[in-house]
Amino acid sequence: MPSPFTVKAEIVEVGRRLHQNGMIAGTDGNISVRLDDNRIMITPSGVSKGHMKADDMVIVDVNGRHLQWKGRGSSEMAMHLFVYRNRPEIRACV
Repeated sequence: MPSPFTVKAEIVEVGRRLHQNGMIAGTDGNISVRLDDNRIMITPSGVSKGHMKADDMVIVDVNGRHLQWKGRGSSEMAMHLFVYRNRPEIRACV
């Protein structure tokens, strides 16, 4: 499993590319990655995915309890967590 630092950088890059290619606008879209069996890293709510920083990422457990964050997780976090809880082979959601 890659380190949380590496995953943060990759999420920032994916967000930048989605924004740059016109696939998302404003604060639309959400990205999450399963860090391990219990932890999920997800983009923050209310932040443009084209202008995120690595420190903006939120880490929650599979039940949505915040473990590490500056802000709050994506407004679509419940949907992402549903996917991770019900499909253990899924490693990321965009």
